[in-house]
Amino acid sequence: MGNVFKLIHNWISSRCDDYANNVTIPIRHDTDASQFRLENLNGQFICRTLVNQGQQFTIEGCKRSLILVTGSFDSVFVDDCIDCKIILGPVRGSVFLRSCSQCFVVTTCGQLRTRDCNEITCYIFCASQPSIEVSYAMKFQCISLDYPGQRDDFANARLNAKIANRWSEIFDFTPSSLSSNWRLLSVEDRVEDHLDKVELLHCINHQITFNRTLSLIPFTHPALNIFSRDDLLGKAQYDMTGKF
Repeated sequence: MGNVFKLIHNWISSRCDDYANNVTIPIRHDTDASQFRLENLNGQFICRTLVNQGQQFTIEGCKRSLILVTGSFDSVFVDDCIDCKIILGPVRGSVFLRSCSQCFVVTTCGQLRTRDCNEITCYIFCASQPSIEVSYAMKFQCISLDYPGQRDDFANARLNAKIANRWSEIFDFTPSSLSSNWRLLSVEDRVEDHLDKVELLHCINHQITFNRTLSLIPFTHPALNIFSRDDLLGKAQYDMTGKF
């Protein structure tokens, strides 16, 4: 009986060895964490397209820089940046701006939150109410943005450009009793107004444009709704009286 068990053991061992010799073990390629982080830039132009989509991205400690990052993100943290212009692809979750000043941000996201910020201009698509906290001199406008691959980035971020854009529905957690901490820019205000010639040329060279007619996201503004309502009222009055 002992010999039988020994024969079975040897047979199983030989089969396992044969299997191991014929199995290819995949090589693991670790993601380079540095591709999801930009820090301590000073007076630089950076353009990056993410290869690995749907990750958290961090921009920290940058000054006087133009930062263009396309692709899709899970979330984005922008911390301690001064006088930077930041243009991002779609963010499935939240964009957090913390302790930033005199920055210009263009992005589409599920949520936008700011804390301890001042003099920030945001051109955004936001699926929920943008919220600010301990922030002042904040400006908001509807995004206009177009670049190759933007539709795919939207799909990867699971955002829908056709749903309501709530960019103008700002919620202030710490309102001031003296004056508003935020305001909406006028209909006429455009992204190009905030870029100098060199910065605009840098965007164009990377096929990033801000034409409202080409933008994947329709341009909306509360003032346009008011104008439309007035036009309708005017037309109704004309129809009833024969004159304005």
